[in-house]
Amino acid sequence: MTVIDILLKNRGLITKKDQAEFLDPTQPDKVTLEQIGLRPAAIAKAIKRLTTARKNQELIYIYGDYDTDGVSSTAILWETLNSLGFRVLPFIPSRNDPVRGLSPLGIDLIIKQAKTNPGLIITVDNGIFSFKGCQYAEKLGIEVIITDHHLPKHKNNRPFFPPALAIIHTTQLAGAGVAWFFSREIIKHLRGDPPAGGLDLAALGTIADMVPLLNANRSLAKFGLDKIRLSQRPGLIALAKTANLDLQNLNDYQVSYVLAPRLNALGRLEHALDALRLLCTTDLHRAEQLAVHLNQTNQLRQDKTQTMFLDAKEKFLKQSADQPLIFVASKTYHEGVVGLVAGKLMEEFNRPAVVVALGKNYSKASGRSLKGFNILKAIRSLEPYLLEHGGHELAAGFTIANKNIKIVAQKLLKIAKKSLSNKALEPAVEVDCELNFNQINWQLFNALEKFKPFGFANPQPLFAAKQVKLLTFRSVGQDNKHLKLSLRGDSLQVDGIAFSLGHLAQKLAPGQLIDITYTLEKNVWNGHKSLQLKIKEMEA
Repeated sequence: MTVIDILLKNRGLITKKDQAEFLDPTQPDKVTLEQIGLRPAAIAKAIKRLTTARKNQELIYIYGDYDTDGVSSTAILWETLNSLGFRVLPFIPSRNDPVRGLSPLGIDLIIKQAKTNPGLIITVDNGIFSFKGCQYAEKLGIEVIITDHHLPKHKNNRPFFPPALAIIHTTQLAGAGVAWFFSREIIKHLRGDPPAGGLDLAALGTIADMVPLLNANRSLAKFGLDKIRLSQRPGLIALAKTANLDLQNLNDYQVSYVLAPRLNALGRLEHALDALRLLCTTDLHRAEQLAVHLNQTNQLRQDKTQTMFLDAKEKFLKQSADQPLIFVASKTYHEGVVGLVAGKLMEEFNRPAVVVALGKNYSKASGRSLKGFNILKAIRSLEPYLLEHGGHELAAGFTIANKNIKIVAQKLLKIAKKSLSNKALEPAVEVDCELNFNQINWQLFNALEKFKPFGFANPQPLFAAKQVKLLTFRSVGQDNKHLKLSLRGDSLQVDGIAFSLGHLAQKLAPGQLIDITYTLEKNVWNGHKSLQLKIKEMEA
């Protein structure tokens, strides 16, 4: 079995058909609705209602969400309907609303803003839990179309949905993916030609929301990244510039860890409407002003995250560091950042983490989990104690009355103790396969390039090499945090860089035999190209 065969198998791609689709994805406009789990009948019903709305020039509101996926989804559908002559406005709710998604409070704000009842509200990246919101809209005579990708509630092992005119839902995509395919069908039916835009935004939301980058998600991410690299969208040009990124060579990592955090920052600390304005503006000067604002807010978000993380870490260590689940709460925590802090705790201690921002009467919590512990399922089992909840298997949140926090913490810990063994809590790096130095060449590197874009369910291939000789090494970077190494294996010499492993320098010596895990990278220096190892772990 070749290295490529092993990598494909590790990603669950067994059949020749699945492997071929992965290596050469279908263009998004060729993907069928059935392939992505969207019901043509629901879309047809929604388009019929939209046709009436356009004919009567009814006011339509796109009801979005405040993260990158939600903002991207809102922009996609707003641009589509606006270009087709609809009376349409976007609405991004505030994080201060105790209910995430379509809510009575949000509907009241829309009516206040519009000075009238809209004829139709379309949710994007939310709505699948919005029973009260849909019931309130129905009472006011406002029809609702839900587009969402979150896991619906279940009763008697069957999904059940809010009362809406049409529900366009699949768990296979991100919210931006659902919005893009819905937009594609709207354009096909109302204009007759293929979709002209929005693929860049679909890629942005898909990559940022950490959905599996396989099948249609891979198609959206791959071809959408191509669109971003050639983008004339002022907001993306300005955002990349403020982040010191070369837009023409943008990669999946930079979307996930550079652009998305900036777009998310406003929704976390202020209001996400300026993030939407950035994506939709056609004025480059305006885009540059907004991008600077996003950049500054993101710096504040980083500082706040680090302060909260250190406090949460101290709290957990004082409690009991051997507990299989972290549960920390504080009045000083900002609700917009608790998810990030939970993620950092989960990564450092390799166990599920729930972080709670305590409010006056009710509090907001966010949890992050590792593979093997479905945190949404655990939270849903405690529904009687919660005001609201939602999310995915590895990331979920809830709103809770303060009187119930203690019992929920106890019950979550009990579930974790029952579900997680000590072995499950041991940090483990998932290596794809052993790759000796005599197998490293440009042909392999070029084959690995076809696995891009990387992301959830398709991580960058990680290899292991055992008993390679350390020839030379030196500390580099600020505070000598990194190591530059030269290694020999199979009579071949290869250079490597080990980020954040500078602390190992005192334990190393030339001539030592070490085991490493690494990814394969292209290094360009003074116009010269070479292959180097990006070392993740080293052990003498």
